[in-house]
Amino acid sequence: MADIIKSSDLDLNFIKELSKNEETKSILSCFECGMCTASCPVGEQFLLNPHQITRLASFGVSNQILDEKILRYCLTCRTCQEYCPQDVDFIEFIRLARTLLIKRGIKYEETHDGILTLISEIQANLPNGFKLPSEVIPEGYQTLKEGKTAYFLGCLPILDVVFDAYQVNLLEIAQNGIKILNKVLEQPPVVIENAKCCGHDALWKGHFDTFKKLAEHNVNEINRLGIETIVTTCAECYRTLKVDYPKYVENVKFNVIHLSELIAEKIKNDELMFSEQYDVELTYHDPCRLGRHMKVYSPPRVILNSMEENGVIFTEMEKTREYSTCCGVSCFINCNDLSKALQMDRLVEAKNVADLLITTCPKCQIHYSCMMHEKKEQPSDVMKLEISDLTNLIAKMMGLSEFKHEEGENKGVKKQIEEKKYVNLYLYDQ
Repeated sequence: MADIIKSSDLDLNFIKELSKNEETKSILSCFECGMCTASCPVGEQFLLNPHQITRLASFGVSNQILDEKILRYCLTCRTCQEYCPQDVDFIEFIRLARTLLIKRGIKYEETHDGILTLISEIQANLPNGFKLPSEVIPEGYQTLKEGKTAYFLGCLPILDVVFDAYQVNLLEIAQNGIKILNKVLEQPPVVIENAKCCGHDALWKGHFDTFKKLAEHNVNEINRLGIETIVTTCAECYRTLKVDYPKYVENVKFNVIHLSELIAEKIKNDELMFSEQYDVELTYHDPCRLGRHMKVYSPPRVILNSMEENGVIFTEMEKTREYSTCCGVSCFINCNDLSKALQMDRLVEAKNVADLLITTCPKCQIHYSCMMHEKKEQPSDVMKLEISDLTNLIAKMMGLSEFKHEEGENKGVKKQIEEKKYVNLYLYDQ
């Protein structure tokens, strides 16, 4: 990226775009201390320079910024903003820049041959979402078609199929979410049959029109059913429904809470006590979206600390809360040697203090499990680390589910099939 700025490089329309909202306009308040680049996990490898990008943006030099080789490296993890004395919203600028890039017809490399972008685009253009697999609803548990509180599944059933080879078993998260809500709510939860992907990845990849279609459909469905509260188990769904829907979609009437917030509140009010014994040493990974984006740090820890009487030993990693390390892959845009290095460093950090890594983001679970799947032949204690979602752990400690560890032989034989065929698997159910 060049340092010399010529008058011919100035783009007044670009500056106008930046000035449209407070988040992107904040980039103009940068006083060039360089803390953003110093704290950036990608900047450490000289692949991204937020300070230089911010400087060029403030002068309206779009031609040196709107480059897929530059924009794809940002993890949108928000670490830079934690260190910025001016609270510059760099990741919102990246989101806008990616949107402008897409509008100009420039595409960037995506992981898994872009299959996940294709799936979201298909959903956006279907009248209804993909048909919900019948096995999502666990036997013996109820869900309602209308009611005050709904459980938003997001893409758990779809991702469970696509990433079956990595033994993440994301469908189990959805099933356990339903089981838990059956027990802690006054009525069974609504599961919105026609819900679509929340649109998180589409928004952050720059596919704003796709995001808008998905979001408007979901808001209309939620309002039509008279739902007042949405419960999510996915950190990305939580941020998207709570922050981005009200920002970009009209008529958002519902409240959004994460399951960890609901359960932590029940524990604080002495309305829930765990019944099962589980002797395990575990640690917790703060996902970027639930942590730095939404500042939800305490609820998962309230839950984990309350399990100590049941045999659980919870130990924090060195980097926690706002200083937690990103899992290394943003919206399935980048998966490279740097991503793998970030993942391995975090797995080593986790294994140093625990045998079980708990998170609240299915994507983090996918990426860490993928890393372990690739390195499974290495004789390392890190490869013995188990990974699971907090939802599954809560269900086990409530006596609602067995805890399925992620170890043993690879069960994902069907993953050998070309990934693009998975789209048909869901379309046939329409």
